Amino acid sequence: MDHLTLKALTPTEYTEAADGYRAISGSADAAMGRIDKQITAAMRKANEGEAAGAALKQLRKLSENFHYTHVE
Repeated sequence: MDHLTLKALTPTEYTEAADGYRAISGSADAAMGRIDKQITAAMRKANEGEAAGAALKQLRKLSENFHYTHVE
């Protein structure tokens, strides 16, 4: 990297990008928490059987995806 490239650098672009990443991370964390604490608990209470088990398995995968997004 040369001096001209460093001089042309605009830190505000990185700040704005960081704010966007932080917002996405927060949203993913909230979604993961809602799935883990509210939705799956309500489904366990209200449903049983093979279909309910399959739905809970899919919700676990969705929660893992939100966790990945939150961490990244």
